[in-house]
Amino acid sequence: MNSLKVEETSGAFVPFQVRGLDGAAVVEINDFLLHLATCGRSAYTLRSYARGLAHFFGWLRASGRHADDVTRQMVGQYIADFSQAPKYRPGPWHVPDVSPPVKDSRTKGSGENRRPRTINHRLSVLVSFFSFCIRRDQDRGSGAWFQRANPISSPAGTEGRHGLIGRDWPPRGRAREFRRRVPREIPKSLDPVLAEKLIGAAISYRDKAILTLLLRTAQRIGDWNNVAGRHGVLGMALADVDETRKTITVRLKGDRDEHRVPVTDDFWPLFYRYLTEERGKTAATPAAWVGLRRGKGKPLTYAAFESSLRYISRKTGASVHAHLFRHTVAQAVLETTGNLKVAQELLGHAQLSTTADLYMHVDERSLVAAVSAVKSGFDREKTRARDHVPAESRPRERYAFAYDEMTIEELAKAAALPRNSTGENHDAKSESAADPRTHSRQRTIQQG
Repeated sequence: MNSLKVEETSGAFVPFQVRGLDGAAVVEINDFLLHLATCGRSAYTLRSYARGLAHFFGWLRASGRHADDVTRQMVGQYIADFSQAPKYRPGPWHVPDVSPPVKDSRTKGSGENRRPRTINHRLSVLVSFFSFCIRRDQDRGSGAWFQRANPISSPAGTEGRHGLIGRDWPPRGRAREFRRRVPREIPKSLDPVLAEKLIGAAISYRDKAILTLLLRTAQRIGDWNNVAGRHGVLGMALADVDETRKTITVRLKGDRDEHRVPVTDDFWPLFYRYLTEERGKTAATPAAWVGLRRGKGKPLTYAAFESSLRYISRKTGASVHAHLFRHTVAQAVLETTGNLKVAQELLGHAQLSTTADLYMHVDERSLVAAVSAVKSGFDREKTRARDHVPAESRPRERYAFAYDEMTIEELAKAAALPRNSTGENHDAKSESAADPRTHSRQRTIQQG
């Protein structure tokens, strides 16, 4: 049974609160959420931290423990249970059951049903929460966490160190013994033909226009959310579409900076058909994209568009999510231009290193060219070195064994003679000349 739930508080300074099933607020978690909101963290961050802490506190209650008594060993037990539990996709603000781990065949061989990034994020949530508790009690001069260490992080990496130069590994910030290694994965991309099929399979002009934007601009799909705000393609308002400049303006993830990108000509006919035949001019919302059926006239949400995309994918026999379009365009930009700065500007990455880490190692065409260039260079060096060696000093590579000069000469003569259908030489004398042992036998017979 769930012992905690996350509630949305529309219009409040802190958009989410954690309560028990009896409606009582969980003061420790809600104070931490207030601190995050004061620090300017986004609603998405508050939501994920609220859900993570609600799950952890529920696990503590189910095992008869309290947050003030948490130790490193208890955190290890929780992470073990959390990593082995089956992956669950809850509703908007639902907290998964805190139940015993159930083995799932979806991750055979890995021993973990939750991905390393998910586990590491949960650890980050707990580290931040206990750091907040420690600072709070330090400022008060008393409390359960006064003068205590964080139960998850080791103090400045001092454990197991000699303190002598050359005998210790270089210190690594925020080292955590429970963290998982995140494997580096090459971003998947869409085949251009399949991408065009997806656009053609879309039923509404709205979905055709959105998919075209994703394929041409490499922007995130984003969302229009009254609590978390708006960003990406779905977060566009009608005023963000500039027909004169042939551009659109989207809000980036995180700080929500405005980002203007050009749009190709094939988008505009689809957008006009959507405006005139589907959206209508009487819609009260300023959102560029609105629902056409159950949410008719309201801003199109990510969940609604994702449902439409799943339907379109099934029609084409593919499994596609919106972010694949972004990866596809980013890789194509790097392969055609070779300019990392252009790709960064198009994607809206704040740091050039983010673009490089994601996409620079997947330029297969450049890799093939580089390997071929290295081989050509080695071949030139080999030819140059061979040309400087006198002919008589060059190694003989024609025969498998190191024959003497006389044997090689006789073998060469034998190879030059014509052969009959059985493969034997026509000239017996030449055949005997080709084998030095024949000369020896002839001399022995003459002497006898």
